[in-house]
Parts: sequence; C-alpha cells; structure tokens
Amino acid sequence: MIQELFRKDIKDFRPYDAKGEKYKIKLDANESFIGLSKEIKNKIIRSLIELEFNNYPDPDATKLKKAYGDYIGIDEKNIMVGNGSDELIQILTNAFLDKNEKIVTLNPDFSMYEVYTKVRGGKVSVFDLDEDFKLNVNKIIEYINEEKPKMFIFSNPNNPTGGVIPKYDIIKIIENVNCIVVVDEAYMEFYGDSILDYIKKYDNLIVLRTASKAIGSAALRLGFLITNDTLLREIKKVKPPFNVNSVSQVIGEIILKDKDFIRESIDKVLYERNYLLKELKKIDGLKVYETKSNFVLIYNENANEINESLIKIGIKVRSFTDENLKNFIRITVGSREQNIEVINCIKGDNYDYKEM
Repeated sequence: MIQELFRKDIKDFRPYDAKGEKYKIKLDANESFIGLSKEIKNKIIRSLIELEFNNYPDPDATKLKKAYGDYIGIDEKNIMVGNGSDELIQILTNAFLDKNEKIVTLNPDFSMYEVYTKVRGGKVSVFDLDEDFKLNVNKIIEYINEEKPKMFIFSNPNNPTGGVIPKYDIIKIIENVNCIVVVDEAYMEFYGDSILDYIKKYDNLIVLRTASKAIGSAALRLGFLITNDTLLREIKKVKPPFNVNSVSQVIGEIILKDKDFIRESIDKVLYERNYLLKELKKIDGLKVYETKSNFVLIYNENANEINESLIKIGIKVRSFTDENLKNFIRITVGSREQNIEVINCIKGDNYDYKEM
C-alpha cells in the first residue's frame, strides 16, 4: 500500500486549517484593515509592466533588503528575506536542529514553531505562561538551562495574547542561557520596544519580522530575519536560492519606501485598537486582556456561543481548540464600522454571560 511509504513520525499531523469560507467581516488572521494608497498602487502597476517575468528573481532580494534596512535602521548585510516568516522559522530549524534535538517555546504562542520543529524531526519543550499570561524570567532561564535546547523561540508581542516581555527581561534571558534566542517581532510596530539594536552585541540573538501585519502586505508573503554575520552565514547554507518571487520583491520595496503611509496605517490601527479595547471592557462578564498588538484577546465561559453568534452574521474571529484556550477568542482590530458590528453582536442578548 502507498501508505507504507509515508513518514511514520508525522502520521498524526493534521494539515494547517486556514479555511477559505467567505465572511462579511474577517477578523481572525491579524491582517491589516487598511488597503494600499492609490499612489502606491500606481507605482506598483508601472513597476510590474517593466518586470522581466522570464527571469528568476534576485536570490538575495538585494533592493528589498536595502529598503527594509532603511525602514528599520539596520544594515542590510544583517538581513535575510524569506517567503513569509513561516519559511524563515522552517529555515532556522533546518539550520540548527539535528534529529531529536530540541527547542523551547512558550504556551500559548505561535503554533508553527512546534510544527516546523517536529517536521524536522526535532523535539519541543514547552514552558507555560502564568494564569495572566506573564512570563517568570528567572524560571524560564532555569527551565532552558535544564532542557538544554538549541533554540528558545517566542513571539513578542505574544500571539495570541498580545502581551509583551520587556526588553530588559529578554536581555537577561539572552545573557544567561546557552542557546540561540529567536525573538519573533511580527507585531513589534504596534509596541515599539524592539530588541533589534542588540543583534551585534549578542552572538546568540536572531530577530524575525514580517510585512504581513503593520505593513499591510500579507498577500506578498514577506518575512525578514535579522542577526549577526556569523549566524547569518550559517543560516544561508540552507536557504532556498530563489525563495522570494520577483513580484513580491518589487511591490515590497515600493511599499517600504513610503514610510509616511506605513506610519499613518499603524496610527489608524492603534486608534481603533484603543476603541475596541475600551468598548469591550464595558461588556459585563468579559475578561479583556491588555494588548500591544493589532488584536484583542477576550475570555468568557460562553466563548463558543459568542463565536457562533458572530459567524451567523458573517463575522470570522479566531477561536481555539486547545484546552487551555477553549474559552478565549482573539479579535483582529478592524475598521470602526467592523469593530462596531463585533461589539454590537457580543453585547446582544444571544447568551447569558457568567461572571468570572
């Protein structure tokens, strides 16, 4: 039977379920609600007309790296571009993990750290955040040193909680563990206190960034890895040669050069985030978590009923099947009109809220 040829160690895996159903309002994937400006779109059209589609893309994404380096204030020589942060996570597991070697990550956190490690044949040790999703820094250092992983990888701000680990705590971790520390700053523009300035000071630090959130370009699949020269040389050994297509490189460069547009977009998201937080906190029976991201996490014992009510009126938010998150919902910050619809639905009399 053909199944005999399948890998035994991934037989219980399930394909990533990013269902493509159509919804009136889609607030489940932390995408930006802000479209590109007419000026940017016109520049894109002119550039694509001149693109040589018969040629392979620039394997180093040179112009895009330069534009991103200018955007974050980092030398382009310390940057590598990937086909989304997902590919960069996979590249890191390929670069540093032999079979049965280990990473440490947090719970809850972005699920793909664990998935790519296991696909690689590695092992995952998980450190639980406390009941309020805070990290005990001394305990995580002790845990890492006991587990002896190759990498400690986590998102900051955290996905799905929106909470943050202060920079001084991250530095304390970096200085007191004997492994590579990967800080996934996918949502950093909504927070601001980045660890980027320390990539040359510490030889075990890697930072991941994305164009999918604050930059509003999820369709392009652009991720950025920033680290020191030594680690970057090692990582490039396993990078596919033409991993970022020419169309994404050209469009990404154009968007990144329009810093005013990006700044205005971030400000709009932050404004709506504050509104969504304020209004959700007015609803009795909801626990609303403070966030430094472009989404809000809420808790209620009837979270499943809330989710079903939103789906019925065409609104998609993020619910969870994990046992520790089963009564939580993550809501991406939308436009004012979208946020009002979400709030009005949750405030409705479709279910009885239980006080926490």
